[in-house]
Amino acid sequence: MKILAIGDVTSRGGLLHLEKNLWSVRKKYGIDFCVVNGENASFITGISAEGAENLLRSGADVITGGNHTMQNQSAQGMLDEMPEVIRPLNYGASAPGRGYTVINCGSCRVLVMNVLGVVHIDPQLDSPYSFIEAVLDLERGNYDFSILDIHAEATGEKLAIAHSFDGKINVIFGTHTHVPTADLSVLPNGTGYVTDLGMCGESGGILGMEIGSVIFKMKTKLPGKFKCAEGNAVADGVIFDIDDASSRVSSVKRIRF
Repeated sequence: MKILAIGDVTSRGGLLHLEKNLWSVRKKYGIDFCVVNGENASFITGISAEGAENLLRSGADVITGGNHTMQNQSAQGMLDEMPEVIRPLNYGASAPGRGYTVINCGSCRVLVMNVLGVVHIDPQLDSPYSFIEAVLDLERGNYDFSILDIHAEATGEKLAIAHSFDGKINVIFGTHTHVPTADLSVLPNGTGYVTDLGMCGESGGILGMEIGSVIFKMKTKLPGKFKCAEGNAVADGVIFDIDDASSRVSSVKRIRF
């Protein structure tokens, strides 16, 4: 079982890049299942229904969210209607949509969960641990492989969650910071892990944004509109190879295309 996870889509350019390239990348690497973090696919305002449908046509099996997911109010009805698009689990039952989904993938079933961290990030939600445990208990026996996207700022928080669920979840990765980390690893009990996948959008800027607009806001603290960077689009991703017999991850490999 080969799972490809792709970091935060930051712009329409990132969407078009996946539309042009994702299916060929899946074929090249023999990918069975693909997860894309799409919370910024409408450019910092949450994902739109159009953006979600585009990503699913382009080769994403599941789209995860983050702290911006609820900012696009027009997309909240979509979250209720599309099981392939999920938002952070720890928003709670009163929020539109769902925090996890189970998707059929050939002869197996894949559970995908999404949570939001609580350290240095808004909105401030409840701790994700009990939400993850509740889903694992509720869905026990209903899936073959499991994936968790931790959308969080603090690297230590992502690591702590990963070690807490090592051996209980097959694949755990972090999103949100848009910077790919070098700590690709298989944890002691067989979970594949990386602290941050990176991003999918224009290169040459600051986290996908034009350098000048970011510096202006940082220096002046005045409100300002970010602009997309002007470089070629790139996508950061990680491939997790799971041994079917043992359910342990056998390799974790980074790709950029």
